Amino acid sequence: MPEYREIENPREISKLNKVLSVKLARELPYAETRTIGFPGGAERHKVRFQSRTDNDMFYFSTYLSEDKSTAINLFGHGVPISQNPLYIDVQFNLPVVRFSRRTGGTFLRHIPSNSVVMAHRGITTLGHGRVSKYSLFSEMAATIREAETSKGTAEFLLIGELESSTLVYDIATFSSELWRAKGAVGSHNTSTTNSTTLRDKLRKYFDEFVGKHRLKNRRRSVADCYHGTVVRAIRDVFHDADETLKNQAIDLTIIKGKRVYLFEAKTSSNTQSVYTAIGQLITHTQVVTEYAPDKTLVRVIVLPESPNQRFCNLFKDQLDIRLLTFTRSQKGGITIHGLDQLK
Repeated sequence: MPEYREIENPREISKLNKVLSVKLARELPYAETRTIGFPGGAERHKVRFQSRTDNDMFYFSTYLSEDKSTAINLFGHGVPISQNPLYIDVQFNLPVVRFSRRTGGTFLRHIPSNSVVMAHRGITTLGHGRVSKYSLFSEMAATIREAETSKGTAEFLLIGELESSTLVYDIATFSSELWRAKGAVGSHNTSTTNSTTLRDKLRKYFDEFVGKHRLKNRRRSVADCYHGTVVRAIRDVFHDADETLKNQAIDLTIIKGKRVYLFEAKTSSNTQSVYTAIGQLITHTQVVTEYAPDKTLVRVIVLPESPNQRFCNLFKDQLDIRLLTFTRSQKGGITIHGLDQLK
């Protein structure tokens, strides 16, 4: 069974939205009234910035729809103290009168810890058109988890824990990634080339191999909210890569020069997580090597700390798997360690 359950009571959603608004107002102290762009036009609303000293600063705006049935939360990046319009990275809209799944935002309860997690359904637009949820989920370096709902299980993009000290960072990085992913999906869909790109071929191969439906989740801690942030940090290290590829089933594949790197990241170094990572790397090795037979495959596990020595010896002596570790700052930033192991 999934570890998450969707919160569907409008009164509870409304209360949680107020908690979110108060928390963000406290951490984003600089308020302005600005023009915000929408696919159907532009409106003026109060926005809050974290600082006024940056030209690409995260902002937040919240208000109720005209009929008071929907809490509209907008997140994006822009220039403070400017006459230029602000554009939206993410709309985290919530039904606060009658429950509906037509909005992008939702709250999930992490059952083992009783924590509340912000999540997104993947309902988003590019221009005036809807972005394919499956394409978006495949493109994004984000944490995807199943949750119980009154209509069965469904998949969601996790953003962050509501009470986390890193929530602003979590939302800001998620919104940037969603904006990037929408643009990438749009560019794939509008390509006029007759030949399938490397990215599309590899994705197609992944989909044929694992199917479009994910396996049921093993038990994880709520720490997996920042799994997507770890994957993004790895991707950013390889900013000069020839190709950067991913899929819902595979965390990250990087092609650079004569090598292809296959990454599996975990937010726990416990025995189950390590065994799972090993199995995933071995399972997907054939997919990558058959597609890029002229490249040297480098399999990499990324963990918050080194596992016991038995695993380290297994990686080195028998499995030819490299190990990276990461640290997470109090603000939520991820630093990758051990990159010299990939040389």
